[in-house]
Amino acid sequence: MMRVKSRESEKQVDGSAIMIQTGTMNVYEALKSDIVMGNLSPGSKLKMEMLKARYGMGVNVIRESLARLATEDLVDAENQKGFRVATTSVSRLRNLVRLRILFETDGVKHSIENGGIDWETSLVAAYHKLEYIEKKMQQNEEAHGINWYECDRDFHNSLISACGSELHILYHRRVFEQYRQYVMVDLKTNGFRGGAIVREHKDILQAALDRDFTRCCASIELHLRNFFQQVAS
Repeated sequence: MMRVKSRESEKQVDGSAIMIQTGTMNVYEALKSDIVMGNLSPGSKLKMEMLKARYGMGVNVIRESLARLATEDLVDAENQKGFRVATTSVSRLRNLVRLRILFETDGVKHSIENGGIDWETSLVAAYHKLEYIEKKMQQNEEAHGINWYECDRDFHNSLISACGSELHILYHRRVFEQYRQYVMVDLKTNGFRGGAIVREHKDILQAALDRDFTRCCASIELHLRNFFQQVAS
C-alpha cells in the first residue's frame, strides 16, 4: 500500500481562514504516477475505499486529486458514477502520436533556432542519462522501468526546452504523460524495444546537435510511429 503524508495548516489572510492541504498534492502525484506507470490498469474503476486504503487519505483530498487528473485526461469522470483510469485505444494513441509529433517537431524547430550552448549541454546530459539507463533496461526491465521513464521524459523535454513558450512545454508534458501510459502497458506486455529505440534516440540527438531541423523532425516522427506500429499491429 502506498501511503502519503498529509499536513494541514491554517493562515489568516484579511481575517479569513485558509486551509492549506499539502496532502492533496501528494495524492495527486502518487495517483498520476500509478496511472502513467500502469500500476492502475486503463479503464479500471477508481473506487474510493480502495484509494483511501492505498494512499491513506480522506475522500475530499482524493476527489480533488481525481478531478485535477480528469482535466489532464488521465482519468475519466463518469456522470454521478465516480472515476475510472482513462481507457486506451488504438485511435486515441494515434491522436496522441500526432500531437506529440506536432509539439516536438515545432518545439525542436524553435529550440534549434534559439538554443545556445546551455540548450546543447542540457540535451547531451539528458541523452547520456537515457543511454545509460537503456543499457540497463536491456538487462533488467523491471528494475529500471521507472528510471527509464524519467530519463526518456527528460530527454524529450530537453529537445524542446529552448522553444520559448512555457505553454507549449506544459501541453507537451500533458500529451507525453498520456502517451506514456501506453508505453508502460506495452512494456509489460511485449518488453523493451532494445537496440531499435536506442538508435532512434541517438539519431534524434545527432540531428538536433547538427541543427538539421528536417532530419531531426524525420527522426522524431520515425521514433513515434515505430511505437505506434508495434502497438497497433
